[in-house]
Amino acid sequence: MTFMDQEMHEEPQRIRQTLSGNAEIVRVIVGKVRNRRIRNIVVAGRGSSDHAATYFKYLCEIVAGIPVGFAAPSVLTVYQGRLDLSDTLTFGVSQSGKAEDVLAVLRHARRQGGLTVSITNDPLSPLALEADHHLNLFAGEEKSIAATKSFVCQMALFALFVQTLTDDQALKSQLDRLPEQMASTLEKKDSISQIAEIMTHSQACYVIGRGYVNAIAHELALKLQETCYMEAMPFSTSDFHHGPFAMLDQDSLVLLLAPNDPSMPDSLELLRKLLPTRAKVIAFTDTPDLPVDTKILLPETSPAMSPFLFVLAGQMLAFDLSLRRGLDPDRPRGLSKVTITR
Repeated sequence: MTFMDQEMHEEPQRIRQTLSGNAEIVRVIVGKVRNRRIRNIVVAGRGSSDHAATYFKYLCEIVAGIPVGFAAPSVLTVYQGRLDLSDTLTFGVSQSGKAEDVLAVLRHARRQGGLTVSITNDPLSPLALEADHHLNLFAGEEKSIAATKSFVCQMALFALFVQTLTDDQALKSQLDRLPEQMASTLEKKDSISQIAEIMTHSQACYVIGRGYVNAIAHELALKLQETCYMEAMPFSTSDFHHGPFAMLDQDSLVLLLAPNDPSMPDSLELLRKLLPTRAKVIAFTDTPDLPVDTKILLPETSPAMSPFLFVLAGQMLAFDLSLRRGLDPDRPRGLSKVTITR
């Protein structure tokens, strides 16, 4: 068993630990957000952490009604911009806690008197020590370079924050059931392996999803890039209708993320438009009758929880495909576990 495979199988239990281990400190943070009447949130992160923040943006804006923006660290580190974060809740997200540009954003916000929270897998990391409050992923050491369990734990922490902030009991119930649903997704190994066999010789694909799963389109594309060396290009369903659609032909491969949520009409519209192009379509969905011949059918869940199941299935696909290509998913060429950017 490779590290990546082992770490994917840890995800249900790691999510349980993440949620239980951070419940009290999240309540403290939420109390400060309410007392200071904070209505703006900024997140600094890179790579998978940035994708987790995209999920947070949709969840927080839909459920809590609070806007979430993304920090551009070079505004501070390269251009010495005068960014005012004094009345903002700033999250710094990094699995290792060593991302220097993320640290620079958090330090800048704290010096201005803003409320700062770090999310890392190491409570002694520079990012963890810099923030007013630290949320521990409790993911355990992640040995594979490809982020798997740390990514879903980041999303779980963001969901816990939104649930606590809003006291949304439906969301709480969904989070309570999530580990079980993740375990059910792991049982889809054989059907996912069949999809990987179909994709064995594919060199490029488009990964498309809207709303909650837009973050997963980007994360799945990243996993295919780093573990399979595949030219995977992520797009929002709505954006794909514009310029990118012109690139499609009968040799194209489209991975469509189509959860049974309010974005489903957009997925169906895209499928109708794809038909004349004769592009190959593979769907990730929890809708059995979705009109696609080749699909990965996932357990039914709520819109807010579907990204967890979709990304785990995507991780499993990338892992299986990497092995079929004779690659090592734990050690992608040219990459290291900790990436230092400034």
